Amino acid sequence: MTDVNIELFKRTTPERKIEIIKNLTQTELSGVSEATILRIIKEAGRRNPGTRNYELYIHPNRRTGNRWNSEVEGIWLNKGKLYVMTYIQLEHTDCEKAIPSDDFFKEGTYRGAVIREDRYGNPQTHYYVYDEKDKAEILRSICLEYVHTKYKSKLNH
Repeated sequence: MTDVNIELFKRTTPERKIEIIKNLTQTELSGVSEATILRIIKEAGRRNPGTRNYELYIHPNRRTGNRWNSEVEGIWLNKGKLYVMTYIQLEHTDCEKAIPSDDFFKEGTYRGAVIREDRYGNPQTHYYVYDEKDKAEILRSICLEYVHTKYKSKLNH
């Protein structure tokens, strides 16, 4: 069993790292620690000027979601706390929501809700769900984005 927390930061070629990440199982991906995600965002993320906050946006080709009405755009470190930035497609409009990573990545299915008003001013609740498989694929896309961002000059495209 491959420990992604170690393999991601070993001195290997970027192509080899991408190959390792693509071949990880769901169980191995769910073993990604918060410390690893923090290191990824600090090394490959963009720092907001004048703050200690970082953002790591996932390239649209590598974004994954719940295969229904939502996808993850990236991760955000704000005031020492990690957030998952999600894009949610609703019936007549779209929205973005920052979800604390502790809630999003905890064991089990994540069920989220967005309350928006319809055209008559009545509140409507819209739901989105991420199961364990979806969350594993999101972790895979975060790890791939790290390698593609950090080793951009070394990768042969």
